[in-house]
Amino acid sequence: MSDAEPPRPPVPPTPPTEPLGSARQPRQPVAPGPVVERLPPELPPEDRWWGNPWAAIVAGIVGVLLGVLIGVAVGNKSKTVTETQRAGQPAVTSTVTQTQPTVEVRTNTVTATTTVPSPANAESEARRRESEQKLRTAEKENEELKRQVERGAAP
Repeated sequence: MSDAEPPRPPVPPTPPTEPLGSARQPRQPVAPGPVVERLPPELPPEDRWWGNPWAAIVAGIVGVLLGVLIGVAVGNKSKTVTETQRAGQPAVTSTVTQTQPTVEVRTNTVTATTTVPSPANAESEARRRESEQKLRTAEKENEELKRQVERGAAP
C-alpha cells in the first residue's frame, strides 16, 4: 500500500428503518476528510548517455572496425599455390560438366470398356446380321440378273 494515501474511515452503521409519515431526526454533519498533499511525479534525469546521437555513431564505427579485423584475421589463413607452365607447353584446361538428375514422368492410360449385351439387344443384333446377309444375297442376285440382261441384249 502507498504511504501517500491514508486509510479511509469506517462506514457508519445503517440506521433502522422508520415507518412512513413519521417525523425524521436531523442528520449529523459529515466531518471533512483529512487533507492530503499530492506532489507531482519526479522529473526524468537530465540527459541519458544513449540519448546522444554521437554515441550511436561511434558504437557503429567501432563495430565495423572490429568486424573488419576479425574478417582479415580469419580470411588470411588460406595458402595459395601457383604452378607455372614450362615454355612451349600448352596450358592444361579441363572442363567439368555436371548434369542434374531429371525426373521423367510417363503416364500410360488404358481404358477398357466391356459391354454385356442385354437379351433384347442380342436379339436385335442377330436380326441385324441376318438382314445384312439377306441384303448381300439380294445384291448378288441383282448383279447376276443385270449381267444376264446385258448378255441377252448384247448378242
